[in-house]
Amino acid sequence: MIIAVLLPFLCAVLILMLRNLLYAKQLITLVSSLALIIIIINIYSTFVKDKSAFLLNYYFLYPQILISFNIEIIGMMFSILASFLWLITNIYTFSYMYHNDSHNKKQSIFYASFAASIGCTICIAFSGNLITLFIFYELLTICTYPLITYYINSNSQLSGKYYIKILLCTSIALFFPAIVITFNITGTLDFHNGGIFKGDISAPFLILIITLFSYGIGKSAIMPTHFWLPKAMVAPTPVSALLHAVAVVKSGVFTILKIIVYIMGVQKTHIIVAPEYNILMYTSATTVIIGSLIAMQQDNLKKLLAYSTISQLSYIIVAASLYTNASIKAAIFQLISHALGKITLFFAAGAIYTSTGKKNISEIHGIGKYMPITMIAFSIGALTMIGVPPTSGFWGKFDIISALLHQRNFFVMSILILSTLLNTMYFMPIIYKVFFMPSSIHNIKEAPKCMLIPMLITSICTLILFFKPSIIHHMMNFITFQ
Repeated sequence: MIIAVLLPFLCAVLILMLRNLLYAKQLITLVSSLALIIIIINIYSTFVKDKSAFLLNYYFLYPQILISFNIEIIGMMFSILASFLWLITNIYTFSYMYHNDSHNKKQSIFYASFAASIGCTICIAFSGNLITLFIFYELLTICTYPLITYYINSNSQLSGKYYIKILLCTSIALFFPAIVITFNITGTLDFHNGGIFKGDISAPFLILIITLFSYGIGKSAIMPTHFWLPKAMVAPTPVSALLHAVAVVKSGVFTILKIIVYIMGVQKTHIIVAPEYNILMYTSATTVIIGSLIAMQQDNLKKLLAYSTISQLSYIIVAASLYTNASIKAAIFQLISHALGKITLFFAAGAIYTSTGKKNISEIHGIGKYMPITMIAFSIGALTMIGVPPTSGFWGKFDIISALLHQRNFFVMSILILSTLLNTMYFMPIIYKVFFMPSSIHNIKEAPKCMLIPMLITSICTLILFFKPSIIHHMMNFITFQ
């Protein structure tokens, strides 16, 4: 496990050390990402046989508080997702940066920051306690900052300031105090099956702790802490793919899931927190609908995808906030489904920009006949976001709505159904316009093959998970809630 934790950071160091060698950064990145996914899969195969094989304690920061890594199945699944998408994104990134930014001297910093960000993500996945998770959660913000501000212009720098201020302020003002309160009450910060809050815990106290954690984890983009995400779209498209599908926002949602399962305790929280006082559920449901409404008004494709992400992330949080075994599993499935679908959409957006130089939806009418593979992949990603067959998004939303129906929460269920209709209203017109309207631009070519292959792989993955959702369900059978 230590190799998996250190490998991306070693990759980042090597890139900076050998930055003057031609193609060294690409070769180091590719070899490291390939090695990481192999190591992670090997860890998973060992974990299935012996779940107690992986526990590493390193350094005491304070009595009873140490840097600790431990593997449990939710973190294992997240690490597989992150390492797989890092490899796929690297293949895409090499081509994107070659065609759009080949002469920028900051590319070494770009690839090094990218690798370090994945390293932080893997550490978050394998964190054995809250303090370890918090440290690498903060480091992830710092490591991704150079990616947000990659382009040297005022817009990029302003977006970087929003990014760093919102994410650091929320975590320091809310996330860290929640950790301190948790330690004072329980005497431990370790992740345990069934949670660490024992005895009689009042509903107001539990709601307060959940609220502090949820809003302190600004990477989950729950409104009103979402402003950084649309502004971060000034970064190169591979960075947007990293933010939305691989590292940042997924780390935020994963952190909330991990805290609910291993700190709060699913069953205890379900019993104590009455539905009418479930602040997290109602704020995330509000984010679902408002994010969809704002997305409908966007002409810039990446901005539309950003607000779509804000909305779609809150589907996952709604499921997690139901505090049942079935809803947690639905949240995990939707997290994976969204990652595959959204990264496909960003890959397609980057391919469109590379081939046409266009960023706005109103400028890409009719390009489907020139870029059929790109736009078919885009369509599959869009259908995944809407949640219709034959994409994995169908099962994700089906399971979430089923969990709401089981709790007879018709109000929130109706909000999610309405949001799905809104998703249809802003994605389907794009598909119609690119395939069936006359083109305003001509003599354009399909995207380069190294950009097409990654988006085809991720779009095919969403189709596979529709027909074989058991791939994910089998892994989730190892989750222990007590």
